[in-house]
Amino acid sequence: MGSGLATLYIVPAENDTVRVGFSVSKRVGKAVIRNRVKRLLREAVRRQLLSIRPGCDLVFIARPSAAQATYRQVLDAVSYLLRRSGALCRPVPRPDHA
Repeated sequence: MGSGLATLYIVPAENDTVRVGFSVSKRVGKAVIRNRVKRLLREAVRRQLLSIRPGCDLVFIARPSAAQATYRQVLDAVSYLLRRSGALCRPVPRPDHA
């Protein structure tokens, strides 16, 4: 699954845990930018972690356009990818503020 900011790969896990990995290559930017993108992705997934179906291993791969993205854009991209891939077991309530 892909969006403008990231790509999501899902692999069924052998147990009922959810593991999430993030890959941000040097094409995204220098170390400061890559770390910022990882922090944004991590927080966006953390806010939706309880809604992710158990037994999934998820890998998010950031695209270069994520370097200029705001937190809201990253959150929307992660939500879109999780919904579209079927990784959610229940709907995620949208926060009023973020």
